[in-house]
Amino acid sequence: MSENVLQTTQKLVQDVIAPDVRETKVRLEALSHETNSRFEAMQKQLDFRFDGIQKQIDSLSKESEAHYRGILAAISESQARSELVGLAAVAALRERIAVLEARAA
Repeated sequence: MSENVLQTTQKLVQDVIAPDVRETKVRLEALSHETNSRFEAMQKQLDFRFDGIQKQIDSLSKESEAHYRGILAAISESQARSELVGLAAVAALRERIAVLEARAA
């Protein structure tokens, strides 16, 4: 009788459980493949977005660098003009002093 129970159990495993296990394995492999495909697609999308953001950052960086250089040039020009005004004032004072010295002499 124990052989009969063993054979019945073996037949039950072969007929009922084994197909379910195979089906579960196939479904798991399909799910794994789908998950990997979706992950790769998301990774490509994120890479594309990151590249776009990086290009925007690079563009803004170049633009701000250009503005910074423009500001430095404007400051340098302003300083140069200020020095010229100062030199012009000193030259005018020298002329006045020379005129006054000439009159006093």
